[in-house]
Amino acid sequence: MEPLGRKHQKSVQIAWEQVLEAQPEVIVLALCGYDVSRVERDLELLRTYPGFDALPATRENRIHLVDANAFFSRPGPRIVDSLELLAGILHPENFPELLPVVGLLERR
Repeated sequence: MEPLGRKHQKSVQIAWEQVLEAQPEVIVLALCGYDVSRVERDLELLRTYPGFDALPATRENRIHLVDANAFFSRPGPRIVDSLELLAGILHPENFPELLPVVGLLERR
């Protein structure tokens, strides 16, 4: 399975079927230009998609909403904060001190 992200290439829209096929273990919703409260609304829309509840990330409560506007949408000193945020999300057992972080909302 090819990853959904593509290194050194422009972003593209993917079909929901590709997400289902990838069976992600972790989902980080980082919507360009949006804060966490706006991302929450899109998560509620995603919950209506067929198969959403069967994804490993959903079953294991590994869906994370982040403030992409503050952390991921622009270069600068916050890039270190962004990497720490992702380290805490992807490897909480190794970086427990990095969660919770401002700009992150874990969905229960």
